Amino acid sequence: MSKTEVNVVYKKDARKLNEILNTKIVDVTITSPPYFDLKDYGYKKQIGFGQEYSKYLEDLKLVFKNVYNCTKDTGSLWVIIDSFRRDNEVIPLPFDVSNKLREIGWKLQEIIIWGKDKTVPWAHQGQMRNLFEYILLFSKEDKYNFFIDEVRDFHSLKKWWVKYPERYNPNGKTPDGIWHFDIPLQGSWGKGFIKHFCPLPEEMIAQILKISTKEGDLVLDPFAGSGAVLAKADNMGRKYVGFELNAGYIKMFKNYLKETGEQKREKFIEQKSKQLSQTEFNSLILDLRALKYPKLILKKLPAEKASQISRIYVEKSNQKATKKNALCVIKYIFFVRKECKESELIGLLTNLSVNPPLSKFGIEPIFVVEKNANQLLLLVAKNKNVFVYTNMVTHKFRKSIDENQLANLSKSEIILSKIKVDLNEKDYE
Repeated sequence: MSKTEVNVVYKKDARKLNEILNTKIVDVTITSPPYFDLKDYGYKKQIGFGQEYSKYLEDLKLVFKNVYNCTKDTGSLWVIIDSFRRDNEVIPLPFDVSNKLREIGWKLQEIIIWGKDKTVPWAHQGQMRNLFEYILLFSKEDKYNFFIDEVRDFHSLKKWWVKYPERYNPNGKTPDGIWHFDIPLQGSWGKGFIKHFCPLPEEMIAQILKISTKEGDLVLDPFAGSGAVLAKADNMGRKYVGFELNAGYIKMFKNYLKETGEQKREKFIEQKSKQLSQTEFNSLILDLRALKYPKLILKKLPAEKASQISRIYVEKSNQKATKKNALCVIKYIFFVRKECKESELIGLLTNLSVNPPLSKFGIEPIFVVEKNANQLLLLVAKNKNVFVYTNMVTHKFRKSIDENQLANLSKSEIILSKIKVDLNEKDYE
C-alpha cells in the first residue's frame, strides 16, 4: 500500500479504517463514538442505531482494534463516552467498552469526568439531569506520551499564590480528574457551519492534544463528525486523519478550515509566544519564596532578636542544593547591631529553617551574620540597582536604590535583593 495521505477526512466506515491505516503512524486518537440506539445517522448498517447492544460493542471493538494496530507504541486513545438508560436502568457503556478494549490490549490509564453545562439527552421523570460524561484514556504500553507539564496551570497566578508561593508547585498545578468545559452553543463555530448532535469543546480537545502530542504528530478521529478534533489538531500544528460517512459534515469541515484555519493557527502561535514559559514560572515562584522567607523569619524570631536586625540581603546562590526536597540555595546576610550574639542568632535561624513553615519552602538557606554596616554599602554599590522590599510585602518591590540612597531607607524597608518581583494582587483576582 502507498503512504497514507494525511490531513484528510476519508468518507469511509470506521470499521474499515485498516484499509487506509495499516502501519503504526498514529500518535493519538481522540473520538466520541456514535450513541447507542439514540441517534439515526441515516446509514444502513450504521454503528449504534438499530443494533443489538452486543453487536454495537463488537463493532466498537473492531474499530478500536484497527486503531490499536495503527497506533505507535508510545501513542494513546482518548474515548469520550457516556452511560445511558434502557428498560428503566442505567447501562454502564463506558465500562463495557473499556472491557472490550482490554481484550484488544488497550490499557486503561485514566478515568476523567467531563462536567458540562448543555448536553443531550435531557433528564426524564424519575432520573437526574445528566451533566457529565466520561473521558477514558488508554495506552498500548506502560510508557506512553503523557506531557502533563504542558497543561499544568502556570500561565496565570491567582491572588492566593502571589501571597503564598510556598503552597504552589513551581512546575505549576497539576490538573485533577474532573474537567469543566461547556459544550459549544450550536453555531458557535461560525455562521453557516455545521450543527452537530454533540460537538466537543475546543478547549477540552486542546488540553488532550497538549497532554498527548507535540506539533507535527498525527491525530486520528475514526468518528470525525463535524471535525472538531481534526480542526483543533490543524490549529495547533498537528497532522490529522479522520473518517466520516456524512458527506455534508466533510464538506462543511473543509469549508471551515478554509475560512478559519489560517486565522486560528496564527492565534495559536501568538498565544504561545505570549504565555509565561514553565521555566519563567518556576523562577518566579522560587523568587517569591526566596523573598518571603526572611519576612517570615522576622515574624518568627523573638521580638528582642528581630529588633537587632537592621537589614537582610537576599542573594541567589549557584550552589547545588544538597538537602532533601530543597529546590534552590539562597544566601541570607543579616546585618545586625553590635550587641547581637552571632552564634545565638544563627542557632535560632537554623532551628526555624528545619521546621514548618520555612521547611516547606524548598529553600536550602545559607545564613550569614554581619555586624559591619559598610559591607552592605559595598554590596549595594557592587550590584548597583538593588530592589527594596518591606517586612510586610515581598511580592512587589518598594523602590530600587543605589549606595547613595541606602541611608534613606525606612525601618520597615528591611529586605534588599537583586531579585526583582513586581506583582499587583489585583491583576490576579
